[in-house]
Amino acid sequence: MKRGLVVSLLIAAAVVTGFSQVRPRPRSTPSPLARATPTPRPTPIPEGWVSFNSELGRFSVLMPETPKDETEIVPTDSSPYTTHRYAATGTQSVFLIGWADYDPTFNFSSSWELELNRESFIKGINATLVESRKVTLDGYQAVEFTAQTAARVYKSRVYIVGRRPYLVVAGTNKGVDDSVNVNRFLNSFKVRLP
Repeated sequence: MKRGLVVSLLIAAAVVTGFSQVRPRPRSTPSPLARATPTPRPTPIPEGWVSFNSELGRFSVLMPETPKDETEIVPTDSSPYTTHRYAATGTQSVFLIGWADYDPTFNFSSSWELELNRESFIKGINATLVESRKVTLDGYQAVEFTAQTAARVYKSRVYIVGRRPYLVVAGTNKGVDDSVNVNRFLNSFKVRLP
């Protein structure tokens, strides 16, 4: 299997697993005391969300809970590489981030890697591409796309930062408008060079 496919396929597996864990919308309201004593922060973090920073992943992002890390070393004929995945579930959506660390001798085309990761993700979840566009986000090449299955809509971004491809995905059941949380998640993702 091509190395570029791995991040997308790992994310696809997490998306399928994550939807079984989407929590129902809470029926009770938060206590007034919790809202009456907010902690001042430089960047407001919505109630119930956390600011997650990964030193290893060199990124920060807002998520509905602290995500769990899943790391896998993938052996190959030439040299192993490592994949990482973080996933968190909200009340309406699943939020995922994945990346791969390739061997320094593995060469790839950034443009090709963006397209490959997008197509691999779509194929991995048996989805249809709805829209896609090449963008520059925070100075990095990226592809932003929307895909859908019969039951779900996925808003996604693939970044290339240095030699590391990142795939950032928010998946929501069709007919559910969770655009505030999806946009909060996607727009809060900030990655940095080492």
